[in-house]
Amino acid sequence: MITNNRIDDDPRYIFKICLIGDGGVGKTCIARRLCFNTFSVHTQLTVGIDFYTYDIPIFIRGEETFLRLSIWDFGGQEQFRTLFKYYINGANGIFLVFDLVRMESLVKLDWWYDKIIQHGLQYSPKILVGTKLDLAQDEKQYKVDRIIVEQFLKKHDERDYVETSSKDNVNIRDSFIKIVKIILNSHSFEYDEL
Repeated sequence: MITNNRIDDDPRYIFKICLIGDGGVGKTCIARRLCFNTFSVHTQLTVGIDFYTYDIPIFIRGEETFLRLSIWDFGGQEQFRTLFKYYINGANGIFLVFDLVRMESLVKLDWWYDKIIQHGLQYSPKILVGTKLDLAQDEKQYKVDRIIVEQFLKKHDERDYVETSSKDNVNIRDSFIKIVKIILNSHSFEYDEL
């Protein structure tokens, strides 16, 4: 397990966040940028599952404490899909991750989404996350059209979407803050601010 947590205190809340999507879309880069503020273009594909933790300060009734994210990074390759039911069990929030310059990675999210529903997590907070914004902004790269992204969101009755760049550290922490707020609000958990 890879951590950046506080050893001296217990967190007020612990949320399991699962990153799902095909191999090579940037799930590991998201987790490593958040937890260690690092990025490597030579990141290896995840074998099975990697775990990370990240603590976020939270104010409750004027007092500062923290919540802990348990981030589960699932290898998106075909051979690991049999482990999915164990991986997704108990997820408080889910990132549906695709590569902004690989249309097929968005199309393949339909399979992952169907599996989420099969395992009873249709009401778990989800955010569609487009990665590699830095590449998509390059005029030579093909970017997944916003209309297709909106069709995916509409098809699955989802609304939350964010574009990220792990390389440039764009919207990485913000996307985790966003899902934490959705989780807190959906369960009416008490908090003042993050």
